[in-house]
Parts: sequence; structure tokens; C-alpha cells
Amino acid sequence: MRVEREFISELAALSSIKHENLVKFQGCCVDGTSRFLVYDYMENNSLAQTLLGKERNRMKFSWEARRDISLGVARGLAYLHEEVEPQIVHRDIKASNILLDQNFTSKVADFGLPRILRDKVSHVSTRVAGTLGYLASEHAIKGHLSRKSVVYSFVVLLLEIISGRSAVDFDLELGENCLVQKAWQAYEASKLIQLVDPTLTMNFPQEEALQFLKVSLLCVQEVARLRPQMSAAVKLLNNETDIRNVQISQPGVASNFKRIRLHQEHTSESTSSRGSTMMSMPSAT
Repeated sequence: MRVEREFISELAALSSIKHENLVKFQGCCVDGTSRFLVYDYMENNSLAQTLLGKERNRMKFSWEARRDISLGVARGLAYLHEEVEPQIVHRDIKASNILLDQNFTSKVADFGLPRILRDKVSHVSTRVAGTLGYLASEHAIKGHLSRKSVVYSFVVLLLEIISGRSAVDFDLELGENCLVQKAWQAYEASKLIQLVDPTLTMNFPQEEALQFLKVSLLCVQEVARLRPQMSAAVKLLNNETDIRNVQISQPGVASNFKRIRLHQEHTSESTSSRGSTMMSMPSAT
């Protein structure tokens, strides 16, 4: 079957991937129509469990730790986008899919939803998959998935790491609202530094924090072609490229969550033949 051939092809691609900031793929288990992908065991769970959410969790992570985790994720994605062949785009970058090993090195995980880009194509058209709040508008509304869509998702994650806030919050008066919108509003009001997690109690290099936040806004611009490639984002975050004279335009925000949820429901294809679940196993010692 075509679906089975595609699944085997993707497994072959995943097995060849080796990078410090990607969880190592160990194998696959097939049980009827279910597919289980097996990865290395990560001692410190996911960012969603370890860093984000509860204040007592966030207080354990210094600015330096957050910076290193963020850069690790960026380097892992740059490797997938620009160094492996065929190139791979991850369709569901979010905090729960970033794992931490025993040394708190960040590892991009859950390749159960990847899309392989062959023959240098710029994007693929696919059903909307991923998590609300992390989705670029062109992916959420039109189903266009590209490397630039992943750059957008990564930066939402980066904003979460810096601020300690969720990608989407619910307010009784305002309803659901996005972290990207909050960042843009803070930028326009010249209060961007106030977005940094208060649990850091101002114990961080403000210039570097502002650099990270401005790079974030550069990477969520509404027009996808204006967003930098992931490797360029790494250089910007490392201050290897000067951002001071770069023009930043308004971000694209997929804010109509009800519409997107309905679109996901109506365009969702059956995943029973391709569905996969991530499992982890202890690394060999």
C-alpha cells in the first residue's frame, strides 16, 4: 500500500538523523493499525512538565539555562531544515515535544507528524495539524506547511521559555488570546522587557533578553518570506548578526480559534493507518 511505503520511507529518513539536539530514534513497533516510534529515554521529561507552568518550576531555570535550551532547539531544527537530505519539517513544535536529558540538553522529539520536503520544494499542502497558538496563519488557515511555518512555531515556544507564559491564555473578558499578540503590544509600547518571566527577578542580561525578544518578533511576521531561515535565526540569537537596523512588521496571528478548530475537524483525514505514538527507552550504558 502507498501509505505503508510512505511510512517505511519516513522511518528510513528518521533513522539516519543524528544531532545533539534531536532525540535519537531507536526503532518502531507495529501493533495492528497502530504505530509506535521508540526514542531514547529523557530523564528530565519535557519543557511543558519541567519548565513551563508552575512558578516553582520556572524559578529553577536561570536565564542562562533558558538561553541554552532555546538555542539547542533552534540548532536541532536548523539541522532538519538545511543539513539533512531529504529535509524534514516538524508539524507540531511545542513545549511538550521538547525533551530534556539528564544534563538538561534540549532535544526535539515526536517525529510522528513530520513532513519530508523532496526536490527542494518550498512547502507542502497538508491537513492542518499541530497545536493552536503555535500555528502560523498560513498553516492554520490554508494548510501550507513550510520551514518558515516551523520557524514561527519555534518562536512561540521561545516566547514561552522567556516569559513563562502559555502560547494561548484564556481571559473572561477577552476570551482566548495569543502570546504573540502580547509580545507585539509590548513592543509597540516600548515595554518588551516586561515580557520576561518575573520569577527571574530581573536577574538576567537585559540586552540579550531584548535581542531574543526582537528576534522572536522578526520570526513571526505575517508575511512568511520575511521570516528568517532557522540557521539565520540561530545567528541572530547568538548576536552574530546585527538586528538593530532590521525592520520588524506586524506578526501574523491565527486568532480565530473556533474557525481553525472547525477546519481541523472537517479536513482531518483518518490517521489509523499512519498514526504513531512516541515511546521512550533508556539509553544503552
